[in-house]
Amino acid sequence: MTTRREFLKQSAAASIAAALLRPVAGAAQTGTAQTVLGPVDPSRLGHTLPHEHIADALTFLNRWPKDWGGRAEFTAGIIARLKLVREAGAGTIVDLTSYDVGRDIRFLEEVSRESGLHMIASTGQRFFPPQKNLPTPSGTVEGLAAFFIKEIEQGIDGTSVKAGVIKIGINTNRPTDLEQTGLRAAVRASKATGMPIRIHTDSANRAGDSIAAILEEEGMNPSRVSFDHSDGSGNMDYFLGLVRRGYALGMDHVHRGLMPDTVPSFERRAECIKLLADAGFANKVFLSQDAELGGLLLPDEIKDFRSKLDPPEGLAFTTRTLIPHLKQVGVSDRDIHTMTVENPRRFFSRL
Repeated sequence: MTTRREFLKQSAAASIAAALLRPVAGAAQTGTAQTVLGPVDPSRLGHTLPHEHIADALTFLNRWPKDWGGRAEFTAGIIARLKLVREAGAGTIVDLTSYDVGRDIRFLEEVSRESGLHMIASTGQRFFPPQKNLPTPSGTVEGLAAFFIKEIEQGIDGTSVKAGVIKIGINTNRPTDLEQTGLRAAVRASKATGMPIRIHTDSANRAGDSIAAILEEEGMNPSRVSFDHSDGSGNMDYFLGLVRRGYALGMDHVHRGLMPDTVPSFERRAECIKLLADAGFANKVFLSQDAELGGLLLPDEIKDFRSKLDPPEGLAFTTRTLIPHLKQVGVSDRDIHTMTVENPRRFFSRL
């Protein structure tokens, strides 16, 4: 039986969560961050994880052990994990799961409300398998841009939940014709709506260079673009070339450097973050871990290859492992605050 003290504690926590997630009353869309529960003042985002996957959690249900319960227990497990992430210091999670890889927007809305974390959903498309056998909304730049704009302006999958970022997944170092279509559509949707773009990149092969050329042909503002998974490079010339042009770098696979024989190593990936900060570019770095939270809930023996790439700490890796290491090697508290709070606040603010 719940004691009066426990009840009051739970009620207070619920009130705090409700206040945190309450949309900005009467606020215009410009200058706000679009979360799954409505627009909020960007200053309320707090420590933000800008490249994660929560909305694809239900794709893991077919491997969820039957004796662990069904969807309700699975959802409860996700919410419990998210509360731990909040306790570790995070305020916002940006979910970059697009329609073609199992996005469940109602699920994302539910776990945001119950966990007390802001969630930002994405529109966009990943242009490499698996595509879940879903048809592409359009094969043209104009048609695909219209689809992205609809999910930003009207809502996702027949709901009123709106996307707050555009995500494009490019798996080659030189974009194919189809990938170029996606990139150009993303730029046009961004310019029409004021939303930023995050791009899955093959950083080891300097993919950002060729992608940037296409973005610039379309007149994209580099400050509204992040090349994610960039730490897979370890090449400072590549990094400096992009940030000097105004692009941001998502350092969200740093934990993978801890795996045996992985290049670059964890130490090199962290060193590159420090070198960027030392060069005055902390304002162009994002920290995250690209984790699929649903996979982290599965027993090790039934996890797929992708799930085994995620850190044991899950979405708390950044706050519990990476940031302490960065501080140890000399990254200042001010630069870490810039990377984790100020950069997301500016980037996810709708122009």
